[in-house]
Amino acid sequence: MSLLIEPPTTQPAHAPTRRPLHKRIIHTLRRGHLYFGLFLFPWAILYGITAFLFNHPTAFPDQVMITYDRDSLLGTPMEVMPSPTEQATTLIAALNASQKPEMPYRLKTGVATYATRDFIFGTIKADTRTFSVLYDVKASTGTIRETTPKTVTKPGPKAPFATGKAPAPRERGMGTNPGMTQNHSEKLKVGETIADRFKATIPMLMSQNGYPTGEVTVTSTPDIRFPIEAGGETWTATYNPLTGVVTGSLPEVAESDLSIRRFLLRMHLTHGYPGEYNAKWFWALIVDAMAIVMCFWGLTGLIMWWQIKATRKLGLAVLSLSAITATMLGIAMYALLS
Repeated sequence: MSLLIEPPTTQPAHAPTRRPLHKRIIHTLRRGHLYFGLFLFPWAILYGITAFLFNHPTAFPDQVMITYDRDSLLGTPMEVMPSPTEQATTLIAALNASQKPEMPYRLKTGVATYATRDFIFGTIKADTRTFSVLYDVKASTGTIRETTPKTVTKPGPKAPFATGKAPAPRERGMGTNPGMTQNHSEKLKVGETIADRFKATIPMLMSQNGYPTGEVTVTSTPDIRFPIEAGGETWTATYNPLTGVVTGSLPEVAESDLSIRRFLLRMHLTHGYPGEYNAKWFWALIVDAMAIVMCFWGLTGLIMWWQIKATRKLGLAVLSLSAITATMLGIAMYALLS
């Protein structure tokens, strides 16, 4: 009995098929994402770090800074702070006493609040040293920071075409407090304001912490905004404790100059945790999360790239180009900003 062994059948060789168009597009997009990410790696780390520094003004300070709390205010005029409602009540009484309207002004039902900002800021000059003192009216804490420049440059000769004195670096781009440019505004006398209290408190805080005392200047304060009834209509009154000016607007005629563009720019620059839990506090939390995630994206992106052997050589070339470009731009920006 013979066994018939059939020869093995050979499968016909298939020609390599080209990948579908959509896969090639996805592959190109993935490679583009990878290489663009590698090129922008220094900026991802930069934005992450600077976002964290923006959000935490006291982190890694380049100048001497200390913080003070409620206990440091004991025995100072700031130990017991009147609430915005109490200040609004005093303001209305002062308005009635000075203007004597036929129908006395009265505080409408509602809560007076601090507006425009949450802090009082002042400066103090002692000999050749300058300090800035900040107080958060909601958190009852603050900071003292020395702002004395490390090097003082002498002004050069005046240009023949100059029409005035150039503003100081810290004044460039800074707005003015409401009412500061109203030369003919009448200052409402209400006794001791929070600006006066803070001005009297600064020397005490300086002495407690071993700093010298000197001339004190309070440069900004939060406004007091409250509803007020006058002439049978409800107004929104705004009082600036620093200038003593009271302004008012009707709800129906009040307009906002906050365009979409300005809103987006202010959203980008909004940073720091306020003294109360609100939308700004949660926005600051997201800024912190974004700072961490951006650094995470950059570092893990390097790991993911290195795992793909086919992209190592070109990736190293892109990283080298990125490092050279970032270094050159950094040097150029330093020369420009300094």
